[in-house]
Amino acid sequence: PRMCNRRATTDDLIEISYIGQVLETGAIFDGSAVKIDGQNVPGRGNDVSVYLVLGKQPFGQFPPGWDVGLEGMCVGERRRLIIPPVLAYGSVGVPRRGIPPNATLQYDISLVSLNGLATPQ
Repeated sequence: PRMCNRRATTDDLIEISYIGQVLETGAIFDGSAVKIDGQNVPGRGNDVSVYLVLGKQPFGQFPPGWDVGLEGMCVGERRRLIIPPVLAYGSVGVPRRGIPPNATLQYDISLVSLNGLATPQ
């Protein structure tokens, strides 16, 4: 974005849209508006974006690499994050979501709003 005086930092409420893929296979396993096996992701309620507090997610809700990769984002910015297994779900993976052990994950993420404001600050 052209103008960005306020970037996302720890404790900010951010709204993002995203899609997640297993880098090695290209398989889509998650996304803010993605259906898995024709079904909505439980708890998402057909939303096209999700909210989270940067740096404060319970372990396993989102990969720890998001805290690093989303830091400093501006409203309207898009990023592609490549998350190595050590900052994703490690040797366990998340089999129920199609993430195998030791998978590298790719996320295409857009920052929709920062602390409730959807315009660059």
